[in-house]
Amino acid sequence: MSLLCLFLGGALVLSVLQQVQSKYINSFAGPFIVVAHTIEPCPSDGSVVLMLRPSHFYPARPFDRQTLTGQMWSKHNLTDNLLAHVDMAVRSNNQWKDNAFVFKFPNSGCSVLRDHLPDMWRIMGHVVVKNESVSWTFPHFPVMPYGRYKFRVVTRFMNKAAAIPLSCLTVDCEIIPKPTVEPKQ
Repeated sequence: MSLLCLFLGGALVLSVLQQVQSKYINSFAGPFIVVAHTIEPCPSDGSVVLMLRPSHFYPARPFDRQTLTGQMWSKHNLTDNLLAHVDMAVRSNNQWKDNAFVFKFPNSGCSVLRDHLPDMWRIMGHVVVKNESVSWTFPHFPVMPYGRYKFRVVTRFMNKAAAIPLSCLTVDCEIIPKPTVEPKQ
């Protein structure tokens, strides 16, 4: 009789444990995919202009690359004599919080773009871009906090302390968790 009670009690405990379900708690940071919503020029002297429009992102197919369409041109040769300043504002409590991340890249204009955004570097030589796919991968930043960001890049010549920047670009983007496995097609 006691063996039967022990067996039934064990079965009851196991059946109760299978009924308990918990929800997955999303982490705040990790491997990510960047989704560009808008790319807009901000005030500059007009020497370098990037007018690009990203395509729509399909959440059901997160490994499909976004495409860029637009124009870009420069009055100057873009070399490593540029200062680059990146300011990322984060969206929190329905407002932008400036200076969430600040990066300064002195004396390394083109090299920084090539090292930190290699797939964008691939299409920079084109004057007109039409449905050019781009992978928003940042090899030097494998982990980032998830959320909505306003990414602002300002460049100036290194030897000139101009108040007006050479170029300025604002990207409204979102950093989302990277899916673990790419689906087979």
